[in-house]
Amino acid sequence: MSNSFSLGQLAQEIGGTFTGDASLILKGVAPLEKAEAGYLTFLTNARYASAAANTQASVILTDKELPGVSKAFLLSSNPYAALAKIISLFHPAPQRAPGVQPGAWVDPQAVVHATASVAPGAVVSAKAMIGPGAVLYPHVFIGENAVVGEGSIIYSNVTVRENCILGKRVILQPGVVVGSDGFGFAKDGAEYRKIPQVGNVVIEDDVELGANVCVDRAVLGSTVIGKGTKLDNLIQIGHNVVIGANTVIAAQTGISGSTQVGSNVIMGGQVGLAGHLKIGDNVTLATRTGVMEDILEKGVYWGSPSLKMSEEMKNVAAYRQLPELMKRIRTLEKALEKTQNVKKDDQ
Repeated sequence: MSNSFSLGQLAQEIGGTFTGDASLILKGVAPLEKAEAGYLTFLTNARYASAAANTQASVILTDKELPGVSKAFLLSSNPYAALAKIISLFHPAPQRAPGVQPGAWVDPQAVVHATASVAPGAVVSAKAMIGPGAVLYPHVFIGENAVVGEGSIIYSNVTVRENCILGKRVILQPGVVVGSDGFGFAKDGAEYRKIPQVGNVVIEDDVELGANVCVDRAVLGSTVIGKGTKLDNLIQIGHNVVIGANTVIAAQTGISGSTQVGSNVIMGGQVGLAGHLKIGDNVTLATRTGVMEDILEKGVYWGSPSLKMSEEMKNVAAYRQLPELMKRIRTLEKALEKTQNVKKDDQ
């Protein structure tokens, strides 16, 4: 069951202010249209402001009071971040019993901290290290010499292959593969010869990888995902890619080998990056952008091949006018043809 908190307690937890009775007890969080009395709801997008007038919730979390809405308000300058804290309070992460559970297999040469939890069906290979408070869910595979840092959570059916290193508080959602072989093949006559992928993957602190993300190991050296970076589901990270800190990447994006991505970069869904490129800090790549050249200047880019958003919007606007322009051209061609025919008749 979730916990209960007073309005005053929640305001203190998020560092915000409130209107109404500080002692009002709240049982949970719910969306505007489904919230009942005794629940807190939230308004983090102005387009839903009209729905707030009809909500049954007792308290609305938002950035400022809404005129004409007779509810208590929990106010924060960043209501979305405040919502994350509040949901965590009402629904704390489940605690798993420490220790190696029956049905898990841990190699005698592996080191598992006494406070770590290894669930049934998990495998920890020789010389691997599992840090304090780390949690391995059922059917996780940790390869030889791999490191799982303090407080990391590895969900079911994740593979962390040999020599890969996870920092502190890393979260790997189900189906993640860390350290798969990179796509490296050399043409040898009529055949392709596999290039051994003998590097590793280094995932720094506070990184989260969504379900079925694949991060390839380096040919030599390391594929690196920087501190605080968050990856959505179904993302492919090629060998020797380096991603900076606090970068966020949406689903179905693919980054080809040896590309370097800076810090605080934002990528929309289905972005594709060619190999051996450099993407600078604070660059935003809109959905379905195809990047074939370096982008070093911060800004928003879109299109395939990628252009500054302002330039690509002009191209899109021009493209939408093409059908009408074609009609006008055909009309002019027909008029010109008639004129030429009249001249011939006159001759």
